[in-house]
Amino acid sequence: MKKLKVGVLYGGPSSEREISLITGKGICENLDVKKYEVLPIEITSDGKFYLDRKFYNQINLKNKKIKTVAKKELVNFQNKTDKGVDLFFIAMHGSPGEDGKLQGMLECLGVPYTGPGVLSSALGMNKVYSGLIYYSWHLPHPAFIDITAKNWKNHKKEVLKAINDSVGYPCVVKPVDQGSAVGVFITKTEDDLVKAVAKSIKKFPWLMAQKFIKGKEATCGVLEKKGEAFALPPTHIVPQLGKFYDYKSKYAEGGSKHICPADFPAEINQIMQDYALIAHKALNCSGMSRSDFF
Repeated sequence: MKKLKVGVLYGGPSSEREISLITGKGICENLDVKKYEVLPIEITSDGKFYLDRKFYNQINLKNKKIKTVAKKELVNFQNKTDKGVDLFFIAMHGSPGEDGKLQGMLECLGVPYTGPGVLSSALGMNKVYSGLIYYSWHLPHPAFIDITAKNWKNHKKEVLKAINDSVGYPCVVKPVDQGSAVGVFITKTEDDLVKAVAKSIKKFPWLMAQKFIKGKEATCGVLEKKGEAFALPPTHIVPQLGKFYDYKSKYAEGGSKHICPADFPAEINQIMQDYALIAHKALNCSGMSRSDFF
């Protein structure tokens, strides 16, 4: 039987590039070689696509050394069947792999890919727009105020008042369109918030201040099979290196414990699964999605 040729896309220019390399390695190593011909394709920081057949032998996770080989074949996407790719498995973190840009390019090429489509990806990556949709679907969601660089510069007092009135303290300051806890600050006072915004606003010109939820953290995935979505068992996330599930806790060795199925009461796990399915539907996701809970 002819093997399906799967192009695994990883790398890219985002602040989560190194994490994407690790994800790409994991996917390449775990795809069944009896069924699939795996084609590792690195997206460089300047946006070029390279086929790198030796990629997954070049990453040393134990010593945290991440290298990719120099000799690679440049992928020419003017021909949509270049390299004979039947399906792209997106292993990207951050833009352009999670926000709809890469999905849009692949749709223009007419090549299938894994995960949600253009609109769902764009909405899911944007915490403001996804939050507004969750509200409209009556999903519980922490109050927030978004902070643009322009508003912060011209209407700082008004923004601070809105945060104080609608969100309160403590609150979480974070970029609207980043993942992996990049640029996240927990602020207890207005002074803390002002300092956090000052640190982030130049690099991330669209931030949000969101109500801090004290409690345990969990995540719940959703998969689709033959068009039918089903929720996976929730996972309880226990940070080991920090007060919350920050970048270090996510990716450093021993940074966190993951308990699956989550050790919460059965009714709590069921509620998370129900909400994860609703969120999946609300954003019109396809293939797979993941929702986080506190």
